[in-house]
Amino acid sequence: MAFYEQEWETMPLEKLAAIQLEKFKQQARRVYKNPFFKARFDQTGIHPEDIKTLDDIKGVPFVVKKDLRECYPLGLLSGNWDDVVRVHMTSGTTGVPVAMVYTKNDLRVWSRLMARNFTAGGLKKGDIVQQAHGYGLFTGGFGFHYALEEIGAKVIPTGAGGTERQLRLMQEWGTTVFTGTPTYAVYIGEAAREKGIDPVKDLKLRLGFHGGEPCSDEMRARINERLGYTAHGGGMRRVYGLTEMGGPMAMDCEYVAGIHIWADHYLVEVLDPETLQDVPPGKPGELVLSNLSFEAMPILRYRTGDRVIVDYAPCPCGRTHPRIVKFLGRVDDMLLVSGTNVFPSQIEYVLLRHPELSENWLLVVGEKKGLHTLEVLVEPMPEAELNEQFTAELEKELHASLEIRCKVTLVPYGSLQRFEGKAVRVLDKRGK
Repeated sequence: MAFYEQEWETMPLEKLAAIQLEKFKQQARRVYKNPFFKARFDQTGIHPEDIKTLDDIKGVPFVVKKDLRECYPLGLLSGNWDDVVRVHMTSGTTGVPVAMVYTKNDLRVWSRLMARNFTAGGLKKGDIVQQAHGYGLFTGGFGFHYALEEIGAKVIPTGAGGTERQLRLMQEWGTTVFTGTPTYAVYIGEAAREKGIDPVKDLKLRLGFHGGEPCSDEMRARINERLGYTAHGGGMRRVYGLTEMGGPMAMDCEYVAGIHIWADHYLVEVLDPETLQDVPPGKPGELVLSNLSFEAMPILRYRTGDRVIVDYAPCPCGRTHPRIVKFLGRVDDMLLVSGTNVFPSQIEYVLLRHPELSENWLLVVGEKKGLHTLEVLVEPMPEAELNEQFTAELEKELHASLEIRCKVTLVPYGSLQRFEGKAVRVLDKRGK
């Protein structure tokens, strides 16, 4: 097992906790100079100098996405604008974007953390990496690119899209590592099959680092098979990150035993989203993160909206940092349908247990005579021959999982939209 910064990656949690406390205190003093944070601290009745232990952190106010949007573009800047060398932000397609700015040191820290991730995931200096996360304002492309070069990998910066070209480059250059969203990885595998390309025989892909959207274990298994990762001795590594925390920041290691979050740079809390109290280790809750190292725009106690289970035990790889071992969906992805909470991840879990079904599906939420309805449009695989009994059994499985009836409609293969970035899986047609 290779390490990028072994001393830090294997540091006992007790030592990490002491580092976290000192860094949190430093960041609290930094953000207190910002008018927004000072007002929040003062309203809560806490001063940075009141933080003496990690328990005292519980008095620090939360930050939510709404705060970042209302303070756009620079209302949360706590560093010196003259020291800022780069700006990233979300697309803002559904409203005001979320921005993050970086000093040179912030970028160095980010590259080092991602280099830890790639090394833990099995990337080697000689690997040829096709980097298909989008470049530009999105954090993913640059977050990957500079860390890949830090390790010494050979980077082909394709960015997202151009699927035929992606496949041609994989063949011409002997690409061994592919990055991009999980949805795009699935699409690449589908396109390869349609063009008569056998990823196992015709390509050399052994690793995939895929992030930017949730990915279930079932989806990962399909990507491993469709792109030949496992056949070539590797596999897919899930990537986690948020613009609010600086971008992609955490990944699986080679043991695929959970996504490592580097505790010397991020403080992890898992809270009950209703009571905002700690949940016991191993129990589900909302992930709350504090950025302990960035200078320009540090965010403390950010409510990510991600429902997770975190394991604090050492990983089999020897790393000691907390690991996200399960994603349970996003708090804001939850749909309230006739009084029942429905998460799209529940739908995918049921569908992808069936090899006869493709990875392409759409959940349609509607209304009929004043009642809410659920319908899943899903494509069978080209070679599959499915009947009404299969559909009826699938509806029973979904009912058992969702505790609400959900109609299943099989649609022709290729009829649903494909995505080169994040997939859109829900169409809510209810009147607002």
